[in-house]
Amino acid sequence: MPQYYRELSKGRKWYFKFGFNNTTYHSPCIYLSKREAQQAERERYNELDQERRFGKQDKPLSLSSVINDRIKFLSVKYSSKHSEVSEYYLNLFLDFIGDIELREIGRKATEDFLLNYSNLLQKNGVDNYQVNSALKAIKSLFNYVIDSYDLVMRNPAQKIKPYSVKKKLKYIPPDEDIEKLISLVNPRQKLLIEFLIETGARINEALSLTFEEIYETYLILYTNKSRNSDRVPRKVDIPLCLKDIKGKGRVFPEWNITPKFLDKTLRANNMRIWGFHSLRHRYASKLSKSGMPLYEIMVKLGHANLSTTQRYLQLLRD
Repeated sequence: MPQYYRELSKGRKWYFKFGFNNTTYHSPCIYLSKREAQQAERERYNELDQERRFGKQDKPLSLSSVINDRIKFLSVKYSSKHSEVSEYYLNLFLDFIGDIELREIGRKATEDFLLNYSNLLQKNGVDNYQVNSALKAIKSLFNYVIDSYDLVMRNPAQKIKPYSVKKKLKYIPPDEDIEKLISLVNPRQKLLIEFLIETGARINEALSLTFEEIYETYLILYTNKSRNSDRVPRKVDIPLCLKDIKGKGRVFPEWNITPKFLDKTLRANNMRIWGFHSLRHRYASKLSKSGMPLYEIMVKLGHANLSTTQRYLQLLRD
């Protein structure tokens, strides 16, 4: 039976697809080679043949094994940040629940985990944003496993509603704070900050930028419009900070994940704490105050629709 491949952002990945007993079966596009896809296909075919001849035998599925399967899928299919975040929350869930059989996990146990996590965060003065992120990761885990393994079971997290959170105005660092920060960091850190200020880019967009995506008058930033979408490009005017810089590969190769220097520098100098995304809000605020039409702001921010931009601007502090 043939195997197939797709050209993904992380390179060529393989998957299998075959018909058995008037049903088509296919795998996720996660295998690194044709041989690996062939091996997985043989195993899946043998499982189906055994079920046809002897009846379906439900094999135990431990929580740890399906989490590992899910993380492997995410690391190949989507961004490394997505897989790292999901792995963090799913391991918290595993530590609380224990490595038990997947079908033994019910809604009550899942709600107990979320409630415990919420109480822990509140004791540390943290709102429920992380609880809701954990809920999304758990829902996605069960949806993935139910579909991949053809399980006859309900998703125990499916009907659990997100926890309420307090909507806060976004803090925009004033010019004097930014000037002080720039005086405290090294030249490469300064370049990253200036790039974010001048382009309004997301931090992950900046870190993935390569010199091959920089042209004479513009550069290309790539982002995901939603968690499970493909990377979408948008043009951005060349910022002044990159005018005379040339090279190969990534522009900011020293960081593979969100840098820690911003938080450390602010804390070490008793300054108000804010994150890289605050510079994006600052960029949007300046565009709005300049009288730029909402549609143009949407394009510059790389939003998919106007309603997102409207909500974005409504959360800004004057």
